[in-house]
Amino acid sequence: MINHDVVEPLFIEVDQIYHLASPASPPHYMYNPIKTIKTNAIGTLNMLGLAKRVHARLLLASTSEIYGDPEVHPQPETYWGHVNTIGPRACYDEGKRVAETMCYAYARQSDVEVRIARIFNTFGTRMHMNDGRVVSNFILQALQGKPITIYGEGLQTRSFQYVR
Repeated sequence: MINHDVVEPLFIEVDQIYHLASPASPPHYMYNPIKTIKTNAIGTLNMLGLAKRVHARLLLASTSEIYGDPEVHPQPETYWGHVNTIGPRACYDEGKRVAETMCYAYARQSDVEVRIARIFNTFGTRMHMNDGRVVSNFILQALQGKPITIYGEGLQTRSFQYVR
């Protein structure tokens, strides 16, 4: 693991790149939306440039948020999404969409070997209680004896992934 700001170019020799850089918690990415966009767009561009230069395979950690507020349930792999491009979450959603687009463009144009993992709502023993996502919000409200907040009519569905 390398601790490096992906917005800055990186000049190392590697054969695999795991591009996991990006805030995923709504309070974090909405706090600094420009940094979020730069991390996902410029950071991905830098990692793709590195992968091209050293002939490395790149794995991009993407998100279910690229689907936005889906109009189709469940979403098939062919679904493109329904995203508000100017809403408060757009910095994350659109940043990840651009990152995926760049990955496929580099694969087609420069033969960079890429993989994309669209990670859905993660939870696990190391999640922060003030993360701002649904599972941590529910747990925190339950532990505090507060009513659990459900937005809308409560008909939303989510896929969850447990991470150790």
